Amino acid sequence: MNSEEVPPSVNLLQSMRSVGYSLGAAVADLIDNSITAGAHFVILDADVIEGKYLAILDDGRGMTFEVAREALRLAGSVGDREDSDLGRFGLGLKTASLSQARCLTVVSKRAGVVTALRWDINFVRASGKWLLIVLDETEVSNLPLWSEFDAQSAGTLVVWHDLDLLLGDTTQPGAFVAEQLSGVRSTLALVFHRFLARRRERLSITINGVSLRPIDPFLSDNPKTQRTGPEAIDIGGVEVRVEGFTLPHPSGLTPEELRRPDLGNDMREAQGFYVYRNQRLISHGHWYGLARMNELSKQTRVQVDVPPSLDALWQLDIKKSQALPPQSFKLRLRQLIDPILDRGHRVHTFRGRRESTEVAHVWRKLSTRDGFAYEVNLESPFVGSVLSRLEAEDAERVVDLLQTIASTFPFMDAYVEVATNAPVNTIQPEREVILARLTVIHQSEILSNDPAVAVTQLIAVEPFNTVDDLRTLVDLIWKGTNAAQ
Repeated sequence: MNSEEVPPSVNLLQSMRSVGYSLGAAVADLIDNSITAGAHFVILDADVIEGKYLAILDDGRGMTFEVAREALRLAGSVGDREDSDLGRFGLGLKTASLSQARCLTVVSKRAGVVTALRWDINFVRASGKWLLIVLDETEVSNLPLWSEFDAQSAGTLVVWHDLDLLLGDTTQPGAFVAEQLSGVRSTLALVFHRFLARRRERLSITINGVSLRPIDPFLSDNPKTQRTGPEAIDIGGVEVRVEGFTLPHPSGLTPEELRRPDLGNDMREAQGFYVYRNQRLISHGHWYGLARMNELSKQTRVQVDVPPSLDALWQLDIKKSQALPPQSFKLRLRQLIDPILDRGHRVHTFRGRRESTEVAHVWRKLSTRDGFAYEVNLESPFVGSVLSRLEAEDAERVVDLLQTIASTFPFMDAYVEVATNAPVNTIQPEREVILARLTVIHQSEILSNDPAVAVTQLIAVEPFNTVDDLRTLVDLIWKGTNAAQ
């Protein structure tokens, strides 16, 4: 059998640029390398005046010439990957960078020795060969962040020039880059939130002088967040850890939390699984067909920690921005997810009512052939106490009015408000109003004449099941009325 080597055309370098990286995903891929190199800080500096460059500096262990050369080889390898390595295909540095810019410069320092290499698409295409440019220190001393790099004992500086795909056809490159940095900050604060929040060996990321604060999608520090106990799912002898979180109702969020898009207008799209690889967020905002994206589940988020050994089974993509779970995982997870979703549903249903096995709600839900509807519960003691004091003709008119109110309730308007997480303004009746309602109920004689028994009955009746000092008010009305009689 004969064989013949067919090396790829230099046009492949141009084709690689169309992988589909966003700016945030591309920068995140570079920071993966910084974390793998043991960096404690990452500094990003972008030109927001003319849009000519974007530079990223870290204080990692740096690379020798041989290692840097291999790192810039397409699908190159810098040796056996450790379990903690955030790399995957050996393409991230090159494809991420060239997806945004035509010129990639890497300067690294290890043991006091500086290595500077460059991929320049224009140079490669002109030469017709896969040629890396080797630079000396005098040729890179004018790079952004050079003085900070020069002062370090080790580290790596990555610089993008000629940001053609990033800028597109914008006529205001500096302003466009500045606008894009806002999204990059949000992306990195979420993707690396577990690194940014560490108590030990915490990672610091600074973008144009602004230090990132972690965006915890699970609001772990909010005391009203509910969480399930972590579960371990065995896939091929490897453990995948799963933990469910139910976020607080918007009324339980702090003003700072309410300003976050994923807790406001975008909360519905932020529900679902959050898949991590070595604590780095890979994919989020999906249920993978195990649940539906709806309003009742938008408070529910599930953390999934996948070890690198399962990369192939999870179909991790080159950009490390998507991971699809294997069927064995989905089958096991289906057994765990229903209780997690139910907890999220309860955040929205009958909110603010005391726990009771049977509550006489003022509204009653009806299942119809075409869907559902609500009607006023005429059997509620509260409603009944009012109707019992009316003449038959007047009672019929009131019932007709209640039915009209129920049939014209603005469901769609309420749905839109809930969908945008508008806070529900539940108006608590004044003390005098509650006293007046209790007086009507007592005079209707539909409850026990014993105050203690009446309290136990009223706890299961709206709206009295939300009154904190119900016992005191019942004593006041029942005993006061008895004394008067």
